[in-house]
Amino acid sequence: MERPRRKTAAFAGLALLLVLAGCAQVTVHSEVKASGEVGELTYQINMSRTAYGYLEESAEADGYDSVEDSILADFNESEQEDIEYTEEFNGDEVTLTLTRENFVPDGNSSINVTTKDGQITYEDTTFANETAASIDGSEGYSGALSGGFAVDYYLTMPGEITDSNADTVDGNTAEWHESGSEAFTDNRIYAVSEKPTLGSVPGFEAVGAVVALLVLGLFLARRR
Repeated sequence: MERPRRKTAAFAGLALLLVLAGCAQVTVHSEVKASGEVGELTYQINMSRTAYGYLEESAEADGYDSVEDSILADFNESEQEDIEYTEEFNGDEVTLTLTRENFVPDGNSSINVTTKDGQITYEDTTFANETAASIDGSEGYSGALSGGFAVDYYLTMPGEITDSNADTVDGNTAEWHESGSEAFTDNRIYAVSEKPTLGSVPGFEAVGAVVALLVLGLFLARRR
């Protein structure tokens, strides 16, 4: 059975449950390589123990032994080798962190990275939830979203960002900060950057010069 766009949306589904439970602070860090691969993608959700209890009940209802099992079920064994998942309990606060390395976006992901004409485009629709947006007849739902949900998204691109819908852009980094209903229903992440060439990589010219000097030295040594 096909499960479209579930892999990186797993935490988004958890976030929705946390919104309904009361509150959730979601922080995302994504770093894109020049190859189009996502070198590191980290989701972190901060919540109360009460909210975590809702996640445990949801996981159990779905037939899983733990929250961790319910999340990792969206990834195959090979993918799980590149995933680190932790749960940290501190008083009444709980923090869930999922870090995925060497991630190549595919058709099953809410993240899409494309390369064309020397430009790399990054798009993440994890927090552009059409299903949630369509539920606008419930004041309780809207109230929960408005009062208890926030997303902070940090993106690092391989080259200077030339186009984005981010709140702030600085060189090759961009940031989005949303709270309330728009954080989960209309929060599309989008950025375009230049694709770096070898000569544009910081320090490459200096390294190239050193290599050239070494080659020249070897050439002269052979002539003696």
